[in-house]
Amino acid sequence: MNGEIIWWREAKGYGFLRPADGGDDIAFRLTDAAQPLGRVAVGMAVHFALRHDAVGPLAVRLAPGHRDESPL
Repeated sequence: MNGEIIWWREAKGYGFLRPADGGDDIAFRLTDAAQPLGRVAVGMAVHFALRHDAVGPLAVRLAPGHRDESPL
């Protein structure tokens, strides 16, 4: 999935992103990044996978930028 970071707290190491296709905001933790994201900032485009846990959806395997998700 693709999205954009809308809230980020470096001191806490977590934030929220908004999926590009709409829907509810999703929490993420920097420790769940698939690769170094570099400088994380509000407005940053990211690609991620979605995992559901006890507190709700969580973005995992974050990577910088968007990826083409169109069907073949």
